[in-house]
Amino acid sequence: MAQSQTEHRPVTRLLAALAEAEGVDPAAMDPPLADVIDPEALDALLDHTPPTDDVRLEVRFTYRGHDIVVRRNGDIEVQ
Repeated sequence: MAQSQTEHRPVTRLLAALAEAEGVDPAAMDPPLADVIDPEALDALLDHTPPTDDVRLEVRFTYRGHDIVVRRNGDIEVQ
């Protein structure tokens, strides 16, 4: 079965990675991610920034005690 567009969005992948790291359901995370960052803005920034060899884009922030790094190439770090 093909994955939906939602499953490919950076914020969806971020929530899945964080939920896995914490062993919780993404819907149970409090505070909601939207209280910390603008999920639509993060998706737009990462989805609409053209990939080039000379531009490295990553977004860093703290959420639920974790240092989060989301990169344009799709890598997500939860520390």
